[in-house]
Amino acid sequence: MSNAPGTFAKGWGLVVLVGLVVMGTNAVAGTFVSFNGKFSFTYPDSWLQVDYQTAEFYLTRGNPENEVDFEAVFSEKETFVLFQGQYLILTVDTVGGLSPEQVDSVVADLSEEFGRPVSETAPEAFVTGSSRDSILFDRANNLVAIETEVAGDDSGPRVNLLVMKFYEQGIANYYYYAPAVEFIPSLPIYRGMVTSFSTEELDDALRSDDEVRIADLDDDDDSVGRYSLMFGGLFIILVIVLAMRIRSRNKKNKLVV
Repeated sequence: MSNAPGTFAKGWGLVVLVGLVVMGTNAVAGTFVSFNGKFSFTYPDSWLQVDYQTAEFYLTRGNPENEVDFEAVFSEKETFVLFQGQYLILTVDTVGGLSPEQVDSVVADLSEEFGRPVSETAPEAFVTGSSRDSILFDRANNLVAIETEVAGDDSGPRVNLLVMKFYEQGIANYYYYAPAVEFIPSLPIYRGMVTSFSTEELDDALRSDDEVRIADLDDDDDSVGRYSLMFGGLFIILVIVLAMRIRSRNKKNKLVV
């Protein structure tokens, strides 16, 4: 798999999709509404939504030719530089509702792509601990979780947790990133964001007075190098998921026909 600039630009244009987030034991700071996906979720007061232009600048590495299709980006308020610390990239696939058989097919594809067995779990046990050796599947709530180590930075290794929520409009994708030492303690926050997912009373959610806030930027060239390392790991994961998505959509079309 090549990470050449041309491949990267093409991959980003195809890969990044659309997703989700909310709170754990923290007080609720705000509610995000996805117009594309027709759902909402809440996030804790220790997090904020990064303004769209700032998030796009870093996701495209400042190159406007690199098109990135994302719904929103969230990070911890205490993060001084975007994409350091903990953050979430939310994407959405509005492919329509999948039948239970089609969901099973997607989960099977994920198992094949990542080379891991599927571990069905009860709702109360979903995303409560490390799941590096399996793919978690909460069948009752149509939730899938995949934990992967990605390229780190000066602070050490980092972890990605991809949570996929299957619902009537398609798939909401939560890409959580955190330093490895902070990952397990932060799982209740990630879990809370996911479980706050709702497709009801969106008009009320839109009345939230929470404002989008801008994360601090760092123009240091060294920081750009660190982002490149992290983006490399992110790109690899998204390419894997893209391959799975294409396959699952083909299977879905065959089922429909």
